Amino acid sequence: MEQGDARRLGGRAIPRRVLLKVVGAIAVLGSGAWLTACQKDAARVVDMVGQSKYAPAQLTIKVGETVTWRNRSTIDHTATGDPAKVLNRANVRLPTGAAPWDSGTIAAGQSWGRRFDVPGEYRYCCLPHELAGMVGTLTVEP
Repeated sequence: MEQGDARRLGGRAIPRRVLLKVVGAIAVLGSGAWLTACQKDAARVVDMVGQSKYAPAQLTIKVGETVTWRNRSTIDHTATGDPAKVLNRANVRLPTGAAPWDSGTIAAGQSWGRRFDVPGEYRYCCLPHELAGMVGTLTVEP
């Protein structure tokens, strides 16, 4: 082995091919972790669909993340976490210290987002479809 064909690590010579394979493997694994992180961010979306339901109906996020509600149906929806605005207060639950919230009307094809800074379990509903059971749960982890 010539001097230019190896690198020293801990007193041992490492062939250039081995070194390049290791660096390449680290790059591939690192890009996989980055893509996984991107997919996790994409999962912070709740679709409102024509069957008067949230998809997913349950979502877990971390403190400081934003959830986006997208109306994928042809009718208006809301995402409401305000017990004063609902017919059945059991359809809304907020952790201690969390302020009530309401998206207002989200028209077909539109979206609305909210950042969650207080950990705990949130239960919310769609005002026009509350009686149809359009209720979702959001868990915010520290």
